[in-house]
Amino acid sequence: MRVTRLLDDVAHTDSLGEAIARALRPGDVVALDGPLGAGKTTLARAIAAAWGVDPARVSSPTFVLMHEYEGARGPLIHIDAYRMTGPGDLDDLDLPAFASGAPVLIEWAERLGAALPGMPIRVRLEHAPGGGRRAAIDLPDDVLARPEASALARGDTTCPVTGARVPASAPAWPFSSDRARLADLHRWFSGEYGVPAQDPPDAHDA
Repeated sequence: MRVTRLLDDVAHTDSLGEAIARALRPGDVVALDGPLGAGKTTLARAIAAAWGVDPARVSSPTFVLMHEYEGARGPLIHIDAYRMTGPGDLDDLDLPAFASGAPVLIEWAERLGAALPGMPIRVRLEHAPGGGRRAAIDLPDDVLARPEASALARGDTTCPVTGARVPASAPAWPFSSDRARLADLHRWFSGEYGVPAQDPPDAHDA
């Protein structure tokens, strides 16, 4: 399943990071891809913060390839594959030994190709027209089946009352506000959403 989110600001990025972290379990892999400056490390910090890691400790591990952080929910692995030349580099990290007890965040994951472990949560970040970032998130079926993934599985939408864009992080989602939610409820109670009854066709007209 793919959902998309428009990340207009840091708050929306933090909200996405929190939703990802809430759904994570030890052994999960989050594959972060996108061009330079798309916000991969920023999102990794947001995920780590929601995992209970001090985000100030999280930086792109380009030169050491891998960092391991200890958070309130346990260890978290952070890998940057930018300088990796192939699957052998990943083997040198002995990732399975680490990943069995911790979620793994991998920046530039597409460089690993088929060597990418497991069925990852894939997040593709792109620069959005007009500013901000757009995130396309592919969720494996086993992640979707988790109750904790409900907030992650919903994407940005359009409010059925106001027509405004509603970020997935909005408290009143899929409405733009509590006022819009109440207006929608009023329409239901007042019969505005009712389907007009139709008289059955006259048998003599057949």
